[in-house]
Amino acid sequence: MWEKLQNLLRRSQVRENEDLIAIRGYSIIRQLGEGAQGAVYLAQRESTGEQVALKVMLPAVLGAQKSIDKFLREAQNTKALNHPHVVQLKDAGYSEDIFFFTLEYCEGGSLADFIWRRGGKLDLETAIPIIKQVLKGLAYAHNVYLPEVQLANSRVNTGRGLVHRDLKPGNILLTNIDGSPMAKIADYGLSKSFDLAGLSGLTVMGTAAGGPCFMPRQQVTDFKNALPEVDVWAAAAVLYYMLAGTYPRNFDAKPEPWLVILQTNAVPILERNPFLPKDLAEVIDLGLIDKPQIHFKTAAEFLQALSQVI
Repeated sequence: MWEKLQNLLRRSQVRENEDLIAIRGYSIIRQLGEGAQGAVYLAQRESTGEQVALKVMLPAVLGAQKSIDKFLREAQNTKALNHPHVVQLKDAGYSEDIFFFTLEYCEGGSLADFIWRRGGKLDLETAIPIIKQVLKGLAYAHNVYLPEVQLANSRVNTGRGLVHRDLKPGNILLTNIDGSPMAKIADYGLSKSFDLAGLSGLTVMGTAAGGPCFMPRQQVTDFKNALPEVDVWAAAAVLYYMLAGTYPRNFDAKPEPWLVILQTNAVPILERNPFLPKDLAEVIDLGLIDKPQIHFKTAAEFLQALSQVI
């Protein structure tokens, strides 16, 4: 992948190719991370010195044009998001079997790494502002108007709102604002859209195994039609993880994580961290109800409930 990317970067400097506009004028500084679907690099625009994250995704299966267009449509949806608590997608492209994206660079890394550096969990003064920022980003993304996009000589009306489907500490990035961390939701649907378009070579259930610890029942039973409320449940799970240092459900109880999600409930957070305020614990426990339905339907509802107690 590294050699392919370098070749694309070199050709983007000399060829008037619209597919390569997203990476034209950038040079790579270093690799930031790598996963099953690709890698992320720190890149710099040579003309201005601006630093961005360059995300590269390599299909395991060479999809039909319909699949490629479907994924690029989702990327264009992500590009329409413009909010202080959502990572900004600057541009996207596809060439020679590689999808590439230039995104806002968040120098603070992921919330998962931040929690690890802090000893495995966070205090209230740190965790609550982070989750409130995440909920503001979700409320925006769930209700944003998405414009029409041009794909394969046709225009697609994308509609209103986006569901992330994979909210977890690893997909929340941090920047530093006046010495305090500011949270930004990353990877807004790109990985899951990659799976749904059939480009990862895996089934949706197979790929979903990467983040079951932050999934409600409803997402397992009807993944493709997941509503915004699954992200709200995941936000409650992230807050639980920040304050308790562990997942809401006990995944040691059964060997199969999907059975844990379908057959067990979240452990009350005071059993994990008895030092939390009781009224806050009650709101978090409400946020993790998903049987028979998810309690908080919107990010705004959960944010309001938290703001009333802390």
